[in-house]
Amino acid sequence: MNERLDKICFLPPVADAPWVGAPADDCSISIERADGQQVSLKLPLFWYDPSWAEIEIDSADAIAAAVARLGVAVSALRSDLGPVEADPDLHQIISDETDHGSAEGPAYLPRIMPYRPERYGVSDQDFDGAAVVDVRIAMRRNPRGRFAFTPEEIGRWEATQDQAPLAGGGWVPAASFPPDVDGMENLGGKLRQLRLLAAEAAVFVSLSPYRLMDELTAVLKNQPDGIILRLDELDLDALALAQFVQQTRCMMDDQGSGHVPLWVVPGKISVDDAVKLIALGANAVAVDSWCQELVNEISNTQQNASSNSGYSPYSGPRVEDWVEWVDHELFGHIERFEGLMHAMRYQSPGQRLATLSEKWAEALSLPNLNLPYQSSS
Repeated sequence: MNERLDKICFLPPVADAPWVGAPADDCSISIERADGQQVSLKLPLFWYDPSWAEIEIDSADAIAAAVARLGVAVSALRSDLGPVEADPDLHQIISDETDHGSAEGPAYLPRIMPYRPERYGVSDQDFDGAAVVDVRIAMRRNPRGRFAFTPEEIGRWEATQDQAPLAGGGWVPAASFPPDVDGMENLGGKLRQLRLLAAEAAVFVSLSPYRLMDELTAVLKNQPDGIILRLDELDLDALALAQFVQQTRCMMDDQGSGHVPLWVVPGKISVDDAVKLIALGANAVAVDSWCQELVNEISNTQQNASSNSGYSPYSGPRVEDWVEWVDHELFGHIERFEGLMHAMRYQSPGQRLATLSEKWAEALSLPNLNLPYQSSS
């Protein structure tokens, strides 16, 4: 896995620090809703935009649940992972503390509900147990460049019959803003409505980076519980990625929204990159590039199995094998992530990162480890 932010290094504690190892701690985060309620997540990692329509529905459900069990919040509708009458593993109650006298209520796997303006595939049950409701006003292009959804996505969400697909089986245009909201100044009403529908979820808004100054300011006035910034839409070099994160955090702080979490979708990153982005100002980081590797492998295997089924007794990996891959490969990434987070947790923000590049040091206000020595003689 290539590291994008390799020009930045992690700083150890200063030599004379009374350092004997930080006490054991977790990486959990807590999000405060506008109404004061707290939403807790095990890790500041999430899978923002899984391409569920590319793989068979049973495999999608198994992988979604396996990733979520490791603490990564997974974005999925019920219709992404099963038929309307099904109860996907990702959406099931994993424990019910009320049975033991606690008032906390049922617990679910960490899940993000993608709330697209068109609401394709959304059911009222999607709100139950969601940790985050993600209001996506950031439009996504399909593989052919249109702001549209593919026939495979629509077919999965709407459960259409093969003989009567929506839009005749072609692409379906995407909307840019919830049709029941009259302008950005009224977005707050939609956010309040969603908090009522998802009584225990934080309500985030996803933004594109293109008109960030204007749109971020307008969204923050509507008091979202968090912001998701889709930096994967731009072909950013490493320094620009780091600057976007740092400057967006500063912009939010300057506008009195220092308490509002900033989640970023950076595109392809390494484990070390994820921790560095958090040190630069992100509160959580999307790890789609870690998980998409598995989706691609499943998709290719299932396509090969389908094409060969009539000619040879092809037998590909079982769903249990994919889950084992998650438990082995993704767990290794998360273990290093937690280790790096733990190592820098008890250092002040200004003592966590440095660089050997004068350009990066100046752009990000980081210590420059490559300053030339000047003799006093």
